[in-house]
Amino acid sequence: MKGRMVQRAGGHRLRSLFLVVLAVGAMGAILGHSFLANRVRQIRAILHKKLASAPKMRLSPAFSDFGIQAVGMSSPQRTMALTNTGTSPLHIHSIAISGGERDDFGLRQDCPRTLAPGDTCALNPVFTPTAPGPRKSSIMITYNGKASPAIIVLEGVGTTLRPSESSLRFGEQKLGTSSSAMVTTVTNNGGAVLHLSPIAILGTNPGDFTQAATCGSTLAAGAHCAVSVAFRPVARGGRSATLRFSDEGGGSLQVMGLSGAGTGTGQFMTLGADRTHLVNTITNTPAFMTGEDAFALATQLSNPDLETYLADRASRQFNVIWMALADSATQSNAPQDFYAHIPFDGPDFTNFDEAYWSHIDDVVQQAQAHGITVMADPGFVGLTKPEGYLNSYLKSSDAVMIAYGRWLGNRYKNYSNLIWSLGGDADPSYPGLYTKLNLLASGIVSADANHLVTVEASRFTNCPTGCTAVPSGGYSSMDVWSGSTPLNLNWVYNTYSTTQRGCSSNYARPGALPALMGEDWYELEHSMTPLQVRAESYWEILSGCTLGRLFGNGVIWSMGAPPNSSGQTWQSQLASAGSVAEQWQGALMRSREFWLLVPDTNNSVLVSGYGSGNNLSVAARTSDGQTIIAYVPSGNATTINIDMSKISSPIHRAKCWWFDPSNGSTTPIGSFANSGNHNFTPTDSNDWVLVIDDARANLPAPGRADR
Repeated sequence: MKGRMVQRAGGHRLRSLFLVVLAVGAMGAILGHSFLANRVRQIRAILHKKLASAPKMRLSPAFSDFGIQAVGMSSPQRTMALTNTGTSPLHIHSIAISGGERDDFGLRQDCPRTLAPGDTCALNPVFTPTAPGPRKSSIMITYNGKASPAIIVLEGVGTTLRPSESSLRFGEQKLGTSSSAMVTTVTNNGGAVLHLSPIAILGTNPGDFTQAATCGSTLAAGAHCAVSVAFRPVARGGRSATLRFSDEGGGSLQVMGLSGAGTGTGQFMTLGADRTHLVNTITNTPAFMTGEDAFALATQLSNPDLETYLADRASRQFNVIWMALADSATQSNAPQDFYAHIPFDGPDFTNFDEAYWSHIDDVVQQAQAHGITVMADPGFVGLTKPEGYLNSYLKSSDAVMIAYGRWLGNRYKNYSNLIWSLGGDADPSYPGLYTKLNLLASGIVSADANHLVTVEASRFTNCPTGCTAVPSGGYSSMDVWSGSTPLNLNWVYNTYSTTQRGCSSNYARPGALPALMGEDWYELEHSMTPLQVRAESYWEILSGCTLGRLFGNGVIWSMGAPPNSSGQTWQSQLASAGSVAEQWQGALMRSREFWLLVPDTNNSVLVSGYGSGNNLSVAARTSDGQTIIAYVPSGNATTINIDMSKISSPIHRAKCWWFDPSNGSTTPIGSFANSGNHNFTPTDSNDWVLVIDDARANLPAPGRADR
């Protein structure tokens, strides 16, 4: 009561001063005396001081949702800051839990009776539900301010399903190795049977954790079950996920935090010992490129949109993306990124803007968290000067190019998910261009010996005087690179009608580097049909681009930036026919010995029915004779003839399947002797993939499990 009386008395004095100001001001206006004017200024100053000195309270945050908590089990305490942002002392009369289910919430606090201006104290509420279902109360604070009382809303949900731990922390674990399992016991503390949904691992790095549970679909009152979780990190640094429980015991969904840290060295993708295929040195397994052109990812998207894209691609087991580190043409406000930062604060390739490159770091790290390798382009060249950094490459000194490369190498040498992809529509007919690219490469490898290097050339030439198409359909890396810095991978770059020939010829060339199809014709461009998108993908892989490929969609590669004229959004294309086909091609290849595939260039495996043009059927065989994979684009209009003796089997039997490249479904054909020739005709007019295996290998259906 005393504080309130003071407030009322203070209020009367302020009103009196205000009336005096009005009266004296009016007299001064009438009399014009300087004495009266001075008195007005003095009284106004007093009034301003009185108004400014009122105490003010700020609460941060002013609301707390504790989420789902087991009945009878206390949550971790929350921390809220109470600050006096005014210029006079803040007198706290009371702080208490008030209203609603007040017995479900507790409060610890260290606030004094009087809080000086600028000082802060802490409020620490906890939630211990006494019953299932939504629970609500509030913290009420009374004080000597006009806004008294202040209210902080507290909410939570009680559930009768109670895990024995609120989180599982695994600590450090070497990359590619599994921890010992940690077990949490889940108890039904209620008086009725609970129906449980399947327990799942979700969150940022779900692939780093595995779980096994004894819990069924129901849990009797008072009963318990066990959930064991193991940690197998796929990348260095902090890894996290959540273990999700879903039930009807008051909280429809509750989660348990999982965390650990990956240690050690390794790469998601580097060359194996025989230099013919990629391996993941963290898991010690062969790696097949299920990739995509997401060139504007880091420059066009916000962080939330970036996570949306990466999470979707990881869920489809895409494991590589092509992305610009710096771009001067593609994004909406080039060369700015989404957050209006630019890569270079001086001439191009110099004076690196830290805010911009910190964002690039975050993008690469976020891709790493999803198990995705970034094929990083330091600066897209472009066929003409407006299309990229062409002019900057040509004008930059040798020292600048080497320094830029060395700076990049030092910054990114310790990442486990990076391949350097130089160039980008880099026409070799520009004098000196490839000298600059070679200097850039030499700078990179002088600082970074951990990552592979390749270059995208061009499908056009003679651009200094007017671009003309390359007769072969496009230059590969090996067609144009002659610098002293060696490349590790051959980037093949062809049109739809020349992809098969491009992969086949690059596979067969003397001293061939292992090849990928880096860029072909994209979905939503060149009037490509879903069938054509699938056809070129299988022509490529089975004809010699055995590392894998980068799928392209006309909207996704630019992330909706001005080059997109389709009227579609990139989000709408995440489940496009081409995206799904790329997903299933990756699953198919990983389910067989893709790293041993040898293209059937002389038709000794697929001996007849191979056709030509749009109806070209192609095949490849693993070098150990375990598997044959053949693609038939024209469906049951074509019968292909396979030499079954090309399957090596100790039991002399071959097991055959049809695999639908559009959706991954499989149809068993039967078991046949691995001798003589056999005709195969697809079941309908759609395109199909024929998979033939050594029956003794007892392999699962194509696309159903990784080797």
